[in-house]
Amino acid sequence: MNGQFDPERNGAPEEAAEKRSLRADHLQIGLPILAVAFIFLLSSVLQALIATLIAAASPRLLDLPGVSLVLSMLPMYLVAMPLSLLLYRLVPKRELACKAISFPTWLALLSLCFGLTYLGSFLGTALNFAVGALSGQMPENALQDVTEGSPLWLTLLFAGILAPILEEIFFRKLLIDRLAIYGDLPAVLLSGVVFGLVHGNFYQFFYAAAVGVVFGYVYIRTGKLRYTVTLHMAVNLVGTVYTTAMLRKLDLSLLETDPALGLLRSFGGLSMMASYYLFMLAVLVSLPFAILHLRRMIRFRRGERTLTSREWARVLLLNPAVWCFLAVCVFFFAMALLA
Repeated sequence: MNGQFDPERNGAPEEAAEKRSLRADHLQIGLPILAVAFIFLLSSVLQALIATLIAAASPRLLDLPGVSLVLSMLPMYLVAMPLSLLLYRLVPKRELACKAISFPTWLALLSLCFGLTYLGSFLGTALNFAVGALSGQMPENALQDVTEGSPLWLTLLFAGILAPILEEIFFRKLLIDRLAIYGDLPAVLLSGVVFGLVHGNFYQFFYAAAVGVVFGYVYIRTGKLRYTVTLHMAVNLVGTVYTTAMLRKLDLSLLETDPALGLLRSFGGLSMMASYYLFMLAVLVSLPFAILHLRRMIRFRRGERTLTSREWARVLLLNPAVWCFLAVCVFFFAMALLA
């Protein structure tokens, strides 16, 4: 066949190049997701190890206010996240163009984030109630458990300040910078779903994934973390810090046994609750206007590397790093349901 066209022979270089590209995609997508799994798993192992050592040395320390919150956060922030940078650095990143947004747009985004948070919280709570009804045991809310017994200043420090800053760096900047090559939509969806899954329970999964998509879109369109960090802080300050302070001012047991005295002692908490529900009402009223305002900025750009649906399936479903991440998430979701 010398001098003649051989389809098998001439097609071999293209097929080999395609395989090399898909292998590169496995690493480009898999390693950042594996870094997230590493953060999730290592911080949990360190938390259990430190708690075991403290229990052996001085069990009373574990009962001190705020210890559970510190143990759940510091191993992640001080050890797991810094070490995960070693995996992130193996993957090339794409520099995003910087673009400012107006304050009215930021407010519209904030309204959308709170709306998605309330909807996601409702879905997560409903699902957990369904699981509790079937199993006879209500799954625990891990976030509520660790914040209830912690000083409010610690909740403010970790949930209101540190978590928004560090989580935006790792789940938006470091992750999206490495996924943006595939286009806005895949990068935003993947980062949002990953962010929801790493919370490890259904109470937080739906709203975390939803607002994670919003944060991801804001970051990929602006290239600036300051917008997502401030949005994240606002959501956490209201949804975690404010509600924790509110619940502590309510004497629920006294309200049941002696409503008159309970109302007197819980006046501060009831006032905060009224303000909270007024805020929720304001969010719901403003949400349609926020969506109309934001509709103008919604535009998904294509990436330098575009994958077909079949290629995405191969990259995600046949990727050991993705399966490792999902296995870690399934384990923690199961633990949260069975706790």
